[in-house]
Amino acid sequence: MYSIRDVSDIMEISIYTLRYYEKIGLLSFVKRNENGVREFSKEDIVTLNTVYRLKQTGMSLKDIKNYLELVDKGIESISERKEMFREQKIKVQQQIIDLQNALKTINGKLHYYEEASK
Repeated sequence: MYSIRDVSDIMEISIYTLRYYEKIGLLSFVKRNENGVREFSKEDIVTLNTVYRLKQTGMSLKDIKNYLELVDKGIESISERKEMFREQKIKVQQQIIDLQNALKTINGKLHYYEEASK
């Protein structure tokens, strides 16, 4: 079992963020011991990693919460989850294209300034 500090260190997520996620219902899967202290299992960390990665892709916390609710429904929600991930994949692919275009612009400007400073 892992403490909130352990998870914060492992995931490089602030304790504040983890507490906020719990407050809004994203960490309902995390159990507490007899003293009320959160205890994260390895499976909890895997789930939290999914939450964190989805957030990195720009998925809203509302949609992530919906995803976790679908997970709780079990096998019957597989197609909904699959569609959710398909839609998010398309969004991420577009973000990658947009970032590649931005990088081309930056590289072009760098080249211009390198030449101009000679």
